[in-house]
Amino acid sequence: MGLKRSGLSPALAALTTAAMTLPGISTIVKAGAVANEPKLSLQYTRYDEDSIPSGDAAPEAGDRDRYEIDVAQIEFLYPINGQWQLTGGFVYDDMSGSSPWFVRPTNADGTGDPLVVMSGATIDDTRYDFSLKADYFGEKFTISPSIGYSTEKDYKAVSGGVEVEYESPNKATSVRGGVAVSFDEIDPTQLAGVTRVNNEDKDNFSIFGGLTQVINKYTVIQTTLGVSHFDGFLSDPYKQVWVAGSILPDSRPGDRTQYTWATRLRRYSELLGSALHVDYRFYYDDWDVRSHTLDLGLHKVTESGWALDTSIRYYSQTQADFYEPFYRQARADGEYSSDYRLSPYGSFVFRLGLSESIGEWTVKVAAERYISDKSYSVQSVDVENPALLDYTAVTFGADYSF
Repeated sequence: MGLKRSGLSPALAALTTAAMTLPGISTIVKAGAVANEPKLSLQYTRYDEDSIPSGDAAPEAGDRDRYEIDVAQIEFLYPINGQWQLTGGFVYDDMSGSSPWFVRPTNADGTGDPLVVMSGATIDDTRYDFSLKADYFGEKFTISPSIGYSTEKDYKAVSGGVEVEYESPNKATSVRGGVAVSFDEIDPTQLAGVTRVNNEDKDNFSIFGGLTQVINKYTVIQTTLGVSHFDGFLSDPYKQVWVAGSILPDSRPGDRTQYTWATRLRRYSELLGSALHVDYRFYYDDWDVRSHTLDLGLHKVTESGWALDTSIRYYSQTQADFYEPFYRQARADGEYSSDYRLSPYGSFVFRLGLSESIGEWTVKVAAERYISDKSYSVQSVDVENPALLDYTAVTFGADYSF
């Protein structure tokens, strides 16, 4: 089963493509010149999802142990001349475990609490992801085209994009914009007695624009607007739903448009000797999912040279308009999904990271704990999806400057 459809948290996607450096006050200001020297970055992450509690699992649930994933990343930045630099990346994911399959009521007549049924066998898969980005630094503009390719045994994706940035003569203001496309193909692993599609595809087109403003030597603010449109097969071929006593395939609309607005503030405090981070993101889509994300962080470099990065992130979302944990009666539009990622819930992420420069090397370690629950939601949630996720991730990394 593929990483992109298997019920993993959206946080994992961000985790496996995150920047390898710990964030300081300069992270939202792009460098306006080619790097001085080549740089190699290595990173390893161990990601472990908590098992489904026995009280939330149906008797026929299968293995309650969820995914364990090893993620290895390599990135190499190479300056070609005074105007061009190339960055190549490779990500390797090796995963195993079980995934939530569907949710059913306690009783056959559709009454009682929801219980999750897990996939009946351990799922093993490997993903390989390749990316290449070029940066051209002109007198007024920076242009950054990129391409990517991702493959696993049941999924392939080809992507590309370009970003353009203009920086004002006084370096205080920069304007960025970009477009990206992705073409994905899924060929699900078949299972006897289960109805699954044979081969489907989906396309994605995204566009964004943003403004970064240096307020003074202590403060930087950035705001960004983005729109993404998905078209094609957007259901999860590995998930099913309980509908009036029958088990049917997960079925979602064939298109989805997403809107995001994000604002990031970096403020250096002389009193604390630290950079304070405040990030807010609002999300809305035409499946009626709305979410709010607030991220508070602190980045401090100690007198001994250690860099400390700590943060707490809060997230809350509403449910998709066709989502239910299970369905007591059929819907006229034939749209069904009990995927916990479309349910209403809230979550917290607690993160702590350390880095230290040793000669030409910078070594890093970080730990992250994610917890979710209906009680964390901004809105009142009557029925919690029993497949909500908790996980722990530990990361080790190193950068080498040549």
